[in-house]
Amino acid sequence: MHRIELTAEEVEQALTVVREALSRHGSVESPGFLEEATVYAHELPRRLRSFLNAFRLEEPSGVCVVAGYPVDDARIGPTPSDWRKPAEKSPPAAEEEVFLALCGSLLGDLFSWAHQRDGLICQDLVPIERDAGAMLGSGSALELVWHTEDARYSYRGDYIGLMCLRNPDAVPTTYASIDDIELDPERAAPLFEPRFVFRPDPSHPTDTGCERAPILFGDPSSPYLRFDPYSMDRPEDEEARAAMDYLARELDRRLTGVALRPGECLFIDNYKVVHGRSAFKARFDGTDRWLKRVNITRDLRRSRSARRGVAGRLVF
Repeated sequence: MHRIELTAEEVEQALTVVREALSRHGSVESPGFLEEATVYAHELPRRLRSFLNAFRLEEPSGVCVVAGYPVDDARIGPTPSDWRKPAEKSPPAAEEEVFLALCGSLLGDLFSWAHQRDGLICQDLVPIERDAGAMLGSGSALELVWHTEDARYSYRGDYIGLMCLRNPDAVPTTYASIDDIELDPERAAPLFEPRFVFRPDPSHPTDTGCERAPILFGDPSSPYLRFDPYSMDRPEDEEARAAMDYLARELDRRLTGVALRPGECLFIDNYKVVHGRSAFKARFDGTDRWLKRVNITRDLRRSRSARRGVAGRLVF
């Protein structure tokens, strides 16, 4: 796994940048912060910038981890009972949100969906009691089956950024990379054709549309991936069904995981890796697993027709 551990000096440099950005803008949800995030990100430690730049350009791995950022467990307070953010301008974990956002801004631009979690840029991934048995990031009792994030959308993120604030039960984020599969060209051929129907996953409750597209695309010798069997129609023709099942089995065989520790950021290449989460027993008492999540696109222009304004980050 591609990984970097920040030194004490690098942590201090990062904290200075984070606190300056937070004092000026108050929140990662601020349009002003989003406009200047990349500028602030260029002031992060050079070794960190080089690390994330290599992850973006060279694709050395489907995931990478940035470790060493300090999280004060007492300062951030209890794990929230819901994803909705409190009314105050700067929540207790605002510094951690800014650090995640700045690291993500070295990979691209942050954005959000109008029909997902009120359009929040930085979202809390916490177990919610009413969702315990749901196939959602806010679930817990069920395994969150692996998937491409927001597979139904052409404007889906190139990367997903996760930051761990609390994980007392060492619940792993699971993942599998298309790069780890030696594809059989004949069996995989139908996967490169637009024979598959993608539908919105349960985190987009008001969207009822669909999109027909291939599962694999790009260079056939090192393809990109778009796959979420849980939110796809079963193909009508046998050849496409067999190809879909073949790839699912191969990904299942290579599924692994990483149990993030507080202060660790995991960046997932959403074009190379499917990801999920193991089931766990939530307590709903303020001590449960707590992650932050951001969506990152390498090309904000790609979604221009679905955003209101050139600098807008909300995709409708």
